[in-house]
Amino acid sequence: MGIWENVVLAFAGIRSNKMRAILTMLGIIIGISSVIAISTLGDIMQANVMDIFNSQGGSNLTVFQVSRKDKPARDYSSDEDLITMDMIADVKKKYSKYLEAVSFMSGNYEASTRHHRKDYDLVVYGVNPGYIKQSMTKMMMGRYISESDCENIKNVCVISDRQAEKLFGSQRAAIGKVLPVTYNFQVTRTEKMAVYADYTIVGVYKYQLSSLMSSMMNAVGEDAESWNNEVYIPYSTLNRLVGDDKDTQYYFYGNMMNGIDIDKACEEIQDYMNQSYYRDNDSYEIHYQTMESQMEMIGQILGIVQLVISIIAAISLLVGGIGVMNIMLVSVTERTREIGVRKALGAPNSAIRIQFIVESIIICLVGGVIGIILGLLMGVAAGSIVGTAVPPSIRSIVIAVGFSMAIGIFFGYYPANKAAKLDPIEALRYE
Repeated sequence: MGIWENVVLAFAGIRSNKMRAILTMLGIIIGISSVIAISTLGDIMQANVMDIFNSQGGSNLTVFQVSRKDKPARDYSSDEDLITMDMIADVKKKYSKYLEAVSFMSGNYEASTRHHRKDYDLVVYGVNPGYIKQSMTKMMMGRYISESDCENIKNVCVISDRQAEKLFGSQRAAIGKVLPVTYNFQVTRTEKMAVYADYTIVGVYKYQLSSLMSSMMNAVGEDAESWNNEVYIPYSTLNRLVGDDKDTQYYFYGNMMNGIDIDKACEEIQDYMNQSYYRDNDSYEIHYQTMESQMEMIGQILGIVQLVISIIAAISLLVGGIGVMNIMLVSVTERTREIGVRKALGAPNSAIRIQFIVESIIICLVGGVIGIILGLLMGVAAGSIVGTAVPPSIRSIVIAVGFSMAIGIFFGYYPANKAAKLDPIEALRYE
């Protein structure tokens, strides 16, 4: 009997015992669909992380931060420990051949504004002019925060296009208008202090959310399109408001030029700052970390999580394989007389063995195909919910098909071998 005849017999056996076959395949279906869905979800997460990564300046963004040395540490206590504005200006001027922009944020505070007797929540950020490069902000009208605004501690602000349209009717109408802002600073654990400030709107930016953030907002019932409450003001203005006159930072970002060796350039800047400003500091120094290295680390963590979950899902494949072995043993018992007749007519042991192995493989392959389809549908559904479409992982599909065949052979061999070794005389006498 050829392979094709064995395949036909296998499908005939599945049709004659549909419910038993479906229950046998269930473990395979669940396992393979879970593995493919998890693989697709992992690819979606990677795509969204890259989306966030690119929205924050991409691979050219590097953070320079104050870090503790290996010696006994102390708290930040003076400008000798922190990065001053003079240091940042010096680095920006000296390494202009490497740095496209230097950016930092002095802090952010929750606030609100009132318009037409209705309150709107805000988050106010204190930034420098270079922050527009790091945040990949696109200006729609007017201008961004300038050096003059920061030096002269001006009460100016930049709001989003959605805020402008909601509060003032249009983006153009918002320019030059005053935005009254109320801060609620936490004074004690139970007491808050309201602080009021008025800011002249000098610019309107295009608000954009990453697809992951947008889907998260929608998932919790927030309108992602209206979630644009970020307001930017000069960092010096925010520092004065909160009573911080030191103008020091724990870190700053550098947007590196294209076409340079970023690690080499960053090491040069790091060494210069440590030699010039931290030579005599026994507890702190400057370290740099590229966004690319951070993303690689995040990618590795996501990969490990994805692998662990996939392994857990694959346990159901093992359970499904045991189910296949069990049903094939039952099938051998039910077809003992058939096996005896075939052997009496001269069928060799190898033909009997191949017949049952093929049947086992067919059961696993059918379950595998159903699992692949279900897994792809689950992946498409997850992509639709998150708002990111990724192509199905060919690798995971190939692995799933290969795994199905391997399970069919591995768990089908013992029942097939048992059938092949049956004594034809005993098999013919079996009732």
